Amino acid sequence: MQTTLLSSIKSYIEPWLLFVSEDPVLRMWQGSLIFVGVLAIFLVFYTTRDVILRTHSFLYMLFSILLVALLPGVGFLMYILIRPARTIKERELEKMIQNILCDHEKISKEKKSVKKTVKV
Repeated sequence: MQTTLLSSIKSYIEPWLLFVSEDPVLRMWQGSLIFVGVLAIFLVFYTTRDVILRTHSFLYMLFSILLVALLPGVGFLMYILIRPARTIKERELEKMIQNILCDHEKISKEKKSVKKTVKV
């Protein structure tokens, strides 16, 4: 059972191994390039997701994604420096809290003024 499973996996993987070199040094370089490529793609996807959560500006989104796509390592670090500090949801939540606090202050001031008029 186990040998048939291994042979079926081997028969599936064997065509893909044609792209891998027999030389161990060259194979290491190939693995490194694959890793760098996967990392670059990850950084572009992460940046795309992050910039969509942080702004509505299409030009800023396009600039950020192109920056990371064209200069994967350095571009991502530059994006981290120039991105908005908070997400859209965080800014909306902060506005809602500020509105609630302002309303609360108005109500407390009105209560104080009513108490003063009642005392007089």
